[in-house]
Amino acid sequence: MSSKSALPDNLLCKKTQAAESNKNAILEVLKKELSINATVLEIGSGTGQHAATFCTYLPTIDWIPSDFNRGSFESITSWKKVVSAENMEPPRLIDAASPNWNIGDVNRISAIVAINVIHISSFDVTLGILNGANKYLDKGGILYFYGPFFQNNVEAKESNKVFDQYLRNQNECWGIRTLDEIEVLAKDRSLRLDKIIQMPKNNLSVIFQKN
Repeated sequence: MSSKSALPDNLLCKKTQAAESNKNAILEVLKKELSINATVLEIGSGTGQHAATFCTYLPTIDWIPSDFNRGSFESITSWKKVVSAENMEPPRLIDAASPNWNIGDVNRISAIVAINVIHISSFDVTLGILNGANKYLDKGGILYFYGPFFQNNVEAKESNKVFDQYLRNQNECWGIRTLDEIEVLAKDRSLRLDKIIQMPKNNLSVIFQKN
């Protein structure tokens, strides 16, 4: 076998343990929250594991994966082939912090999904996702965040405090975000906090709706 590109698709599908452990719990939330024919833009698709799972179990939705790193595209595309996901579009190159996203010729977006993104990126990315939701989401559409959050008036779990310090030691721009701060910024961008759902391992599913 002369090159990496000659490998079969199933060997090009990358995996992370985090995605393996949370994909089913997230799927159960999305089953309830997404409309049957939703067009979903995923920010920070990474390996493509989530996209592959959700496209398999939500076959009537249209899923648009994206990442700021073109190096992720091989794994995303390989997952699409392995699970035969006709409802998964080719990945888009999107830097969420930029004012204009490369969404191509898509004329409507029902939902924007960001899973384990905003605590391992600069706060500019969080702001960019909120701005993008304001700009691209249909009225009544949802912005879905999954990950760890701090909340005012809610005692932080010790494991989240430790994780936050670990992240900040890795990169001073990273860290667990405070949901109350995001809610204020979201309101200024026509986004209303709709639901907070407790998830395994001290994570939250947070859903904003476009006014």
